[in-house]
Amino acid sequence: MKCSCCGKDIGEFTFDNSYQMPDEVFSLNEGERESRAQIDSDLCRLDDRYFLRGVVYLPVNDSDKEFGWGIWAEVSEDRFFEYVRNYESDNSNKAQFSGKVANSLPYYPETLNISLQVKLGNETQRPLFKLVEQDICLLSSNSKVLP
Repeated sequence: MKCSCCGKDIGEFTFDNSYQMPDEVFSLNEGERESRAQIDSDLCRLDDRYFLRGVVYLPVNDSDKEFGWGIWAEVSEDRFFEYVRNYESDNSNKAQFSGKVANSLPYYPETLNISLQVKLGNETQRPLFKLVEQDICLLSSNSKVLP
């Protein structure tokens, strides 16, 4: 891969990154996290709030590639438990539903609480997140990840 500014070869780059938990859960001290949150690699509950882990793909400057961010989305209690009940099933035919981004991504204007749609996959796939059209404009074309 070449730098779009100077043309220098910058080597291979990993086109994905992930968060282990929603930002609000991460910001808690260990004691609070233990008492208020339940979390595993795909699901999180903080008090009476619910989160799913999935992937959102965002474009990379001067490239036809996309950067895959493993992020968390806050979803309704009903949608959360429906997902839990059907976790080991093919959910790819289920209707999409709404959520909010639960992580602040670096290199972009603030992403926390941006609206998104959750598209479930089969039993081996994490949900796919797609930013809602009116909130995509918050991520201007000048703020795509990488030079």
